[in-house]
Amino acid sequence: MAGALLTAGDTTGGGLVTGAGMLAAAAAAAGGAVLTVAAVAAYVPLLLSLAVPAVGGAVWGILMLTLDTDAGSAAAPVAVVAVLIGGLVPGISFRLSGLRLPVLPSNAEELQEGIDPHPHGHVVTRTGLAEEWMTALYAAIGLLLAAVLTALLTDDPGTPARVTAAVLCLLLLLHSRGIGHAWQRPAVVLPGLYGLVLMALTSAPDLAPERRPVLLASLLALAGAAAIASWTVPGRRMLPHWGRAGDILHTCAAVALIPLSLWVLGVYGRLRGVSG
Repeated sequence: MAGALLTAGDTTGGGLVTGAGMLAAAAAAAGGAVLTVAAVAAYVPLLLSLAVPAVGGAVWGILMLTLDTDAGSAAAPVAVVAVLIGGLVPGISFRLSGLRLPVLPSNAEELQEGIDPHPHGHVVTRTGLAEEWMTALYAAIGLLLAAVLTALLTDDPGTPARVTAAVLCLLLLLHSRGIGHAWQRPAVVLPGLYGLVLMALTSAPDLAPERRPVLLASLLALAGAAAIASWTVPGRRMLPHWGRAGDILHTCAAVALIPLSLWVLGVYGRLRGVSG
C-alpha cells in the first residue's frame, strides 16, 4: 500500500490501481518482507512467500504500463503466471526445506552408493519445514489469485473476463483434490469459491429481472449439491474413471487459461484488425 501511495497522485477514481502503483507496491512488499526476515529471523516461509504476490504484482504493473491497459485486462496473464508457480510449489518447497533426492544410478556400481539411512530426526524436521513452505506458498498464490479474480470481475467485466474467471475457479477447485493438508486445501479452495460468489454478485445486476430467479434457483441447487457431496463423498472410494475425468478436466482448464488470457487482453481483436 505504501508503494502504491507513492506513485498514486490522485487517490480518487482508481488512482491507486495503475501500472506504476502496481510496480511500486510489489517492490515495497518484497523489500519489506526481506527486511522483516533480517530483523526478526523468524517465520521465514510466511514472509518470503510474499515474493509470489510481489512477482505477480510486478508482472501486472509491467503489462499495464507496456500495453496501456486496465487492471482487469492485465489480470489474466498474471493468473497464468500464478498457476505456473502453483504447479511448482511441491518441488520448490522440497528444495527450500533442505531435502535432496539422490541422483538415479546409471550402472550396477552406483546402486551401492548413497544407501546409508538418514537420521530420523533430520528427515522429520525437514519434512515439517517443507509442509510450512507449501502452506505459505499456497496461501500467497491464493491471495494473488483472489486479487486477480477481483480485478477480472469488477473492472467492467465482459464475456472474456467472466469466462476466464469461471475457468480459473474451476481449476482451483479441481487442483484442491490432490491436496490433503488441513491448511493448504483451504488456501486453494477459498479463492475459487470467492470467485464463484463474486461472479454471481457481479452478473446479477446485468440480468433481466425475469431471469434473476433462475440465477437464484441455480445457486441454491448448486449449494444443495455441494452439501450432499460433502456428506456422501468423504471416506468413499471413487471409481477410477471419475478420477481420470477430473485429471483430464484439470489439465484442460490449466491449458485453456493461456488462450483465454490472450482473449481478455484483446489480442485476437487486434490480429483481426491487422489482417483487415
